[in-house]
Amino acid sequence: MNKTMERTRETMATAVADLRSILTAGTLDTASRDDVLAFLIGVGDLHRQVEATLVLSTGIIEKRSATAERFDVSADCRNPNEVLQRITGAAPTTVKRWSRLAATIKPARTLASGEEKPAEFPALRTALTTGAIGADGLEAAARPLREIKDRVNPADLAEVDEVLAAMTTTTGAPVMTDTLRDLSLRMATDLDITGAEVEEEQAFRGRALRLGVKRNGLVPVAGQLVPDVAGALSVLLDSINNPHGQPTDVRFRPSDESDENADVRTMAQRNHDALGTILAAVPNAPDMPTNGGGAPVLVIHATEDTVHAGEGWATIPGADGTGTDVPVPFAAAKHVGCCGTIQRLTTSATGRIVKLTIDKRFFSPDQRRAIIARDRSCVIPGCHTPARWCEIHHVTAWSNGGKTTTDNGVLICWHHHRSIDHMNWDIHMNNGVPEVRPPDWVDPTQAWHPTGPRAVARTRRKT
Repeated sequence: MNKTMERTRETMATAVADLRSILTAGTLDTASRDDVLAFLIGVGDLHRQVEATLVLSTGIIEKRSATAERFDVSADCRNPNEVLQRITGAAPTTVKRWSRLAATIKPARTLASGEEKPAEFPALRTALTTGAIGADGLEAAARPLREIKDRVNPADLAEVDEVLAAMTTTTGAPVMTDTLRDLSLRMATDLDITGAEVEEEQAFRGRALRLGVKRNGLVPVAGQLVPDVAGALSVLLDSINNPHGQPTDVRFRPSDESDENADVRTMAQRNHDALGTILAAVPNAPDMPTNGGGAPVLVIHATEDTVHAGEGWATIPGADGTGTDVPVPFAAAKHVGCCGTIQRLTTSATGRIVKLTIDKRFFSPDQRRAIIARDRSCVIPGCHTPARWCEIHHVTAWSNGGKTTTDNGVLICWHHHRSIDHMNWDIHMNNGVPEVRPPDWVDPTQAWHPTGPRAVARTRRKT
């Protein structure tokens, strides 16, 4: 064995043992801030160098497996990917990523003279091998360039390669991946003036949106959006998640001054709920196509026993990729039914349809305008979802005899509407004006509070 590699193996074995000792002993837990930061800086340097080694080694093993040597077969593996899996413990997808990156920086091919062409991005290759960037940095910098390499002058591409590599350094803090990606994309766009039409055509062919099969109560969504559709969706999500204006609703604070109205949802959860808000509002848009003479309406099926019990399962036709009836908790049916149309389907034990009734409980456009003028936004304190994105909630449930009137309807966002049965906020009407009662941990007095400042009649000035 090469003496340098032998010494390196011994050094790595010592380093691994030291790291293992630090982690198992819990040394990091009690280390000072400066010690933790200094330690992690060193680990980051090591991590980038290890990633560079794995990327380059993957390319080497793949190359030697394609020759008479058959590196993979001689190692009793089916292919190079399995070799890397067995010796590193990495997942197949991780090894595929190393392979993709290795193809980015390996010499192109052997020429007739026996010499190899330089690597596709030699400067970035050097940055990788010296540990200035890791696998993430290489991918961020190289991907935009690979997409345009067949459409631009090679000399211009080489200059961009040099500029990106010059941003990296083996001393000090490493350059952030997002910084590399943004600069690479901007420079690639400047070079590829004529590539916009090609990208548009490719993107249009690749656009997709797919619903998966329900698992654990959730339907996975996958696909790719063209940028203008993604941008339009982003604008709508932002407008719902971050409505403009200062808080105007009543706010309740416990004695420790903590913000009880803080939104504890993750951004991904907030985006999901905002999409639900958008989809709830779309069917009533004036330009939407009709379905059977009316606006498209989501219909949830539940048996009469389930409706009476108020719990159990309902079904939504075609709610996932199977196209069949998908079981959902009855709470979903209650939420949809509160602001839409409920179709009650009663069946016999043999499956015969015994009774079919449809309750329409939509608030009319005139009623909605009046409720918007009164409530202005979601009535839950601290939530300022604009009125245009809110649903209308029956304060006294329809199933309990509540009427579809302005005195029984309040604005409420999709998120709070869906969770109102268990969020411990109560709503009632006081002479046609909504009031809320917070949970007892927020307001131990359990008093009812108006949902916003109301106009107060002023006494007539005496003349």
